[in-house]
Amino acid sequence: MFQFLRHPIWTILTWILRVLVSLIVLLILALLVVRLISYHKHHITTENGIDEGIFVTLGGQEQYLLIRGKDTSNPVIIWLHGGPSGSDAYVNYTFDEHLTDAYTLVSWDQRGCGRTYFRNQDSDPNNESATFEQAQADLDELVDYIRDRFKTDKVIIVGHSYGTMLGSKYALDHPDKVAAYIGVGQVVSFESEIYSYEDALFKANILGDDTTQMVAAYETYQNDPSLTNMLALRQHVSKYHKPEIQTNTIWMGVASPYMGIDDIRWFFKQLGPMENYLALNKQLYDYVLEADVRDYGTDYKVPVGFITGSCDWTTPVKYSEDYCELITAPQKQFHLMEDCGHAPQYDLPEEFCKTLRSMLDEYLQ
Repeated sequence: MFQFLRHPIWTILTWILRVLVSLIVLLILALLVVRLISYHKHHITTENGIDEGIFVTLGGQEQYLLIRGKDTSNPVIIWLHGGPSGSDAYVNYTFDEHLTDAYTLVSWDQRGCGRTYFRNQDSDPNNESATFEQAQADLDELVDYIRDRFKTDKVIIVGHSYGTMLGSKYALDHPDKVAAYIGVGQVVSFESEIYSYEDALFKANILGDDTTQMVAAYETYQNDPSLTNMLALRQHVSKYHKPEIQTNTIWMGVASPYMGIDDIRWFFKQLGPMENYLALNKQLYDYVLEADVRDYGTDYKVPVGFITGSCDWTTPVKYSEDYCELITAPQKQFHLMEDCGHAPQYDLPEEFCKTLRSMLDEYLQ
């Protein structure tokens, strides 16, 4: 046995192992340096500022908030992430740095995902309490907490993707607590999947591509409009709807000074078996597939704005534009961000925030 340890092959294997360990150590050190630089670049230290991650009790669960702003007397924006279950607090630093001088931004891991999920995993492992109705109740408690803590009568609601369903319903129901509502990638109804498919099929036929699998996926979805079948259809359709700007959100997370262990754990849940991940928030996904935002009502009592990527086919531009035309509001605007996809806040963060601030400056003056 000991003679083998002196064999040239063992020497080579030992050398390779040392190199691999050294590379891993160097990679970890490099990531730590990147995160340290990012922390010093983005961390808020102004006298009246705030930069904290906390848990507050909403609907009987401790839920995670990341609150950032250079002056807590500024108006407050509550950011509602998409998904459902698409927690994004740890990557929002990439755009909120262009807002924090004039606004306090509250990013929230909603019930059933991210840090909030792991905080309550023992008491609600299968997210039985995670429903759209409960999300509305949680949001109302959050709004009241923010109003009380920051001594403000109203908050600004900004929703992204699924968050626009949550936000538009809340703004319609609670105009006394909302200063303005902004929808980013506004969801209207998932009947838009058919519209998206028809556009992709048209483009594929012009190119002379074989559409057999796409048509088959569409027929499967028509016969059983489940989320799994919808996502399978999107795999074929998305080939014809690629945005001009494609952002590396993984790197945004890796470089984030706000990413914690539970953020990483939730990220890997999203990379695991799709059926297991979707089952965790089945009630929310079932709701989203059936809901139509137009049924909430169309008469807003607060100013409303929409920001949409011109290449957004997850929530197609046509549906967002038509919804903007349909609603009534004291003031309303629709802004298209050229070359952006479904998340313009990450594609062109500075331009996105400039647009958002322009809307809010007009609404809040």
